[in-house]
Amino acid sequence: MPMENILLVGLSRQVALERQLGVVANNIANVNTTGFKADKSLFEEFLNTNARIDMFRGSDRRVSFVQDRATLTDFGQGPIERTGNPLDVALTGQAFLTVQVNGNERYTRNGAMQINAQGQLVTLDNHTVVGTNGPITFQPGDQDITIGRDGTITVREGNNTNVTALRGKLRLVSFDQPQLLRKEGSSLFSAPRGVA
Repeated sequence: MPMENILLVGLSRQVALERQLGVVANNIANVNTTGFKADKSLFEEFLNTNARIDMFRGSDRRVSFVQDRATLTDFGQGPIERTGNPLDVALTGQAFLTVQVNGNERYTRNGAMQINAQGQLVTLDNHTVVGTNGPITFQPGDQDITIGRDGTITVREGNNTNVTALRGKLRLVSFDQPQLLRKEGSSLFSAPRGVA
């Protein structure tokens, strides 16, 4: 094999390893980030028809390079942990919470939530959580907030112990091709046009 081909094959692998190391480092850095979805590198063999092993007898053999094909997000279910916060939810299956970020819809599997100063349900990053009828807002006297398995949010109003009031229902969405979602930060995703 000519020396140039040997160097090019080695270089192609080194470039692929550098990209893979970046992906692994990001996954490790976010191992404790709630709702984080790890990335995986996808490589394939690239056969260059112009570069040949021509120093051996017999038929020519093509030179094989490494090609960094893509980075895929692993949308598999992560571990579920009890937090003790009645506002935290764990999403099972392929569902995403809908949130508002600078007036745009974004999606997350991070179910850690809180109530902001305006009484709205928000993520820990202060993104407004969207319900089926818009933002979910609580009244000053609301107590015993409960989020049901179907995402319905009920409260006990003031000292009324017998009656529960509905505050909204989480807007959960799923995508037929989640690999087309674009990552934004550690746990947010945006859906490009045409993604159902």
